[in-house]
Amino acid sequence: MRVMLLESDRRSADDAVRALRDAGHDVVRCHEVDLPSFPCNALCDEQTCPLEGGEGVDVVLDHRAHPYPRPTSFEDGVVCAIRRHIPLVVSGTSALNPFSPWTTAVTHRGDDDVVEACELAADANLAQLAEPALAEVRRRIGDPTLAADADVRVHRRRTRLEATICLPAGTPPVDEQVSVAVAGILRAHDPYSSLIDVAVVRDGVAT
Repeated sequence: MRVMLLESDRRSADDAVRALRDAGHDVVRCHEVDLPSFPCNALCDEQTCPLEGGEGVDVVLDHRAHPYPRPTSFEDGVVCAIRRHIPLVVSGTSALNPFSPWTTAVTHRGDDDVVEACELAADANLAQLAEPALAEVRRRIGDPTLAADADVRVHRRRTRLEATICLPAGTPPVDEQVSVAVAGILRAHDPYSSLIDVAVVRDGVAT
């Protein structure tokens, strides 16, 4: 797993970084630990933005050492990640979390919990993308009873999105139509992903 780390205060997340690396995960940053908050790595010579490189990231961890009501200058990369629908974990303190509407998970119980929270968040359904896709799938099914049993789940795999459309038995043959429609909706909501994979599962069996 590749984790992009941000922290409200310089070096406040050192223990979390060690825990993630001890668990075998890669940790990258927007701001190098001994450099000022501006400019970020995207603007520094010989540095690259973790979100714009070819590898991408699976999850973002923002460690908040204090309950600041507004982001600090070291947390600016959280906004970039939110725009890309990357799962966000907030650790340290969650009080007055300015990113609360976009936060996937919150943890403040220790470094081992940070690792688990990041692993779970990286595999979480991206509801902000799945919900509009599901609405379109249900519209195309037509039958309200069948449509109610349909589902769409969207996961991020670094720079890629993987969507699974679950259709109940008896659904009309709309597999190709809904696949194309879901891919289009995801692309409209997330222009940054390098690739969007869409799979259709009908009554528990991939088509």
